[in-house]
Amino acid sequence: MNLIEWLEYLLVTPSATFQEQKLVTEIRDKFQKILPEMKILESKDSLILNLPWQTGKPHLALVGHSDTVPEWFLPRVEQDKIYGSGASDMKGALASYFYLLEKYGTQLTQNFNLSVILYAREEMTPLVQNGLYDLIQVFPDYFTSLDLAIVGEPTDLTLQIGCVGSIHARVTIPGQACHSARPWNGSNAIYNALPFIQKISEFKPRAQKIFSVEFFDILQITESQSEPGRTSLPGWWTANLNYRFAPVHSLTAAEAELLEWLLEAGALEENIQWLDSVDAGAVIQTPLFEKLIQTLDLKIKAKQAWTDVAQLSARGISALNFGPGLTSQAHQKNEYLLISDLETYTLSLENLLFNFRH
Repeated sequence: MNLIEWLEYLLVTPSATFQEQKLVTEIRDKFQKILPEMKILESKDSLILNLPWQTGKPHLALVGHSDTVPEWFLPRVEQDKIYGSGASDMKGALASYFYLLEKYGTQLTQNFNLSVILYAREEMTPLVQNGLYDLIQVFPDYFTSLDLAIVGEPTDLTLQIGCVGSIHARVTIPGQACHSARPWNGSNAIYNALPFIQKISEFKPRAQKIFSVEFFDILQITESQSEPGRTSLPGWWTANLNYRFAPVHSLTAAEAELLEWLLEAGALEENIQWLDSVDAGAVIQTPLFEKLIQTLDLKIKAKQAWTDVAQLSARGISALNFGPGLTSQAHQKNEYLLISDLETYTLSLENLLFNFRH
């Protein structure tokens, strides 16, 4: 199949989160026929496709998730755009990986030991349900062997290094419920929360420079609810706060800093509930990593979001985000990818694989 046919093939098969098995099974069976010499590691609905090992060469993985967010629709091509659920996030990158594997096979190992990781359950799931997390637990020796990884998240054809960490906390501000006609008998929790909301709204993004690019620490209220009742003063108000933090902070330090801010804003410690958190993705600078960036020769940006680069860097693997997808199209109802961007991306990977000198 040519490059566009690969993408159309991936888009035709629905693969919403927790519904990836059919597509993953098809990919496994297809490559068992195309490249019988390939070693395939499999756990649940995730795969690692390994070309034959070449002693003395660095190990590079091309990494991508199979699940998509928008409701599935029949893919279509209109001029330079190909529409389909997951086109930008991130079946475009997967199409490029699989096209190169089919076209070149073992020729791709001239400069690298090469793997492709296809994992499920990346979108909006807790870390322990993430397919890459599962692969890391099941095949630890494989991940120990990795030197470099490219995660094909949408990056607008830029190299996006690292990623921010994330903490979610729930804060509750108490009040005293009473009838709305007699407010003097109670205390409105929403009004009580206003000073807290105001204080959080004053938090300004803080720039943190790493590898000549800027990450930002961000704190936002993302959800809020109060005790229901049209004719009652609410007895409580609660909110979800999301703190996104740059890789200069450890998760422990970020949690301590967030607690300090919440207390300063007027929350009581007993009314703060820690929900979930993930560490930031460190930028691990090695000679191979720097040579990879030099070979690709593209604009470098910070990844102002969380990606699975964090899981890889936590295991000492130099990793970056690089994909053909448009960041503005991720999770969009009528998602599309520019065909010209997909072709440019594939040429960049070809150049890396065949012209990298270490």
